[in-house]
Amino acid sequence: MSALSYLIPGLGQLLTGAGLLGAQYLLAALILWPTALGALRGPHPEAKLLAVLTLLALHVGAGLTAQAGARGRRSADAAAHAQDTYRRWSTLIAAAFAVLLLDLLGRWIIALPSWDQVHRNFLFFLIGRFRSADYADERWRLWGFAAIAAGGALTWLLARAHVRAAWLPALLGLLAGGVVLLPTVTPEVRIGGLALSLILAVLGLLLSLPFGLFFGIGRVSALPLLRAVSTVYIELFRGLPFITVIFWFFIFVPYVLGEGTQFWAVILALALFTGAYVAEIVRAGIRALPRGQDEAARALGLSGTHTMLSVILPQALRNMIPPLVGQFISLFKDTSLVSIIGLIELAGAARITGNRVVTATFEIYLTVAVLYFIFAYALSSAARRLEAPTGRRVARATNPENTI
Repeated sequence: MSALSYLIPGLGQLLTGAGLLGAQYLLAALILWPTALGALRGPHPEAKLLAVLTLLALHVGAGLTAQAGARGRRSADAAAHAQDTYRRWSTLIAAAFAVLLLDLLGRWIIALPSWDQVHRNFLFFLIGRFRSADYADERWRLWGFAAIAAGGALTWLLARAHVRAAWLPALLGLLAGGVVLLPTVTPEVRIGGLALSLILAVLGLLLSLPFGLFFGIGRVSALPLLRAVSTVYIELFRGLPFITVIFWFFIFVPYVLGEGTQFWAVILALALFTGAYVAEIVRAGIRALPRGQDEAARALGLSGTHTMLSVILPQALRNMIPPLVGQFISLFKDTSLVSIIGLIELAGAARITGNRVVTATFEIYLTVAVLYFIFAYALSSAARRLEAPTGRRVARATNPENTI
């Protein structure tokens, strides 16, 4: 009876008592068959071949799994073989279906009629109105991004070579890039698109770290006043939606400091809002360390400040990398909200273009989503590379017999 699964996936398992596996294969058939039939009716031979292979994998896999499951009741070895058969074929079926789905989706996206509008406006997505001929003499300032990227790449290479001052190129790149790019945002914001999103994210990130470190340490401080102030700051900004914070600072800062400070009002809103979340990450990283670290440092005669800066924070910061990266990716995506106050960053450029070219809305927002994903994925990949040396150091510390 298990051979019936070759004809109807899951039927053999249901008849032989393997109800869960049978239901899984029946559900897979209900999903795969309509998709494959749609591909078989289409004009593309590659899609038809992928559909046939997917259906073949489904029916053969269901049949072989049902027969292996029937034999698995005889002995432990046969049961283990049945499990291996199920894992292999379920993985193969899922992979075949994913390839078929990606092929159909890719063909549909490529066949959309308005990609020429995306191509025509792509430079606007990248630099906003800076693409205008009025700013042709200032476009050389975009090389500031190259200076920042070069500094970061050189720092990464020096860090891999274990050079002591590896951070210096990144600092010099940031300074050089900042000097070159600063006139594009002050006193008037002339740049836009992805370039403005990156400027907002980098400045917000750099300024949120001091806020986060100070108030995160203050949250665990023995001084009641500092602890109370840190708690109020963290809970206040974590309890407010970011869009409210933007409006507050956009209205309040220019009122106090005068016109021409709107850009820095947005930067301050980003930094303070993100700093509250960074502070909680810092607090959690410090609390995660054993109390023995602090007690041992005090026993050696170190002061509280020296203990925190030299013993506690270096260890805690390594544990903070994953949540910090997640928070900074969220910061990069949160820059899309600043378009509500008139800054034309990446999402704002997409909305303006979409309102003007209504026939290309899907293509426009798909392009913007891909741009956001590329930079968010690059940041998470860089974080994984930062975590790898830490993992090796921890492994050597916990297994000293493996070290040379």
